Amino acid sequence: MKKRTLGVLAATFVAAALPMVAASPASASSADCQVYLRNLGHTVGPKVEAACNLAATWDVHGLNRLTCYLALMDLGVRTDYASTACYQLA
Repeated sequence: MKKRTLGVLAATFVAAALPMVAASPASASSADCQVYLRNLGHTVGPKVEAACNLAATWDVHGLNRLTCYLALMDLGVRTDYASTACYQLA
């Protein structure tokens, strides 16, 4: 009986934790980046989405965030807005 109860509790815990583990933190961060830029009056199209998605993808050297920053700058986003979007929100 004790083993069965522990098994049920373990299965319940795994089922409850799975959505948290499976959820991509990158997508939430990318969304934060996009909403931030949209709230500043920028059109969020495929190029902005791609930049935000790239910044939200973790890399050891931080080159993804730099690439995001440069891409947003090329799209006409102000320096401080691009910095916040790529380095703080994504």
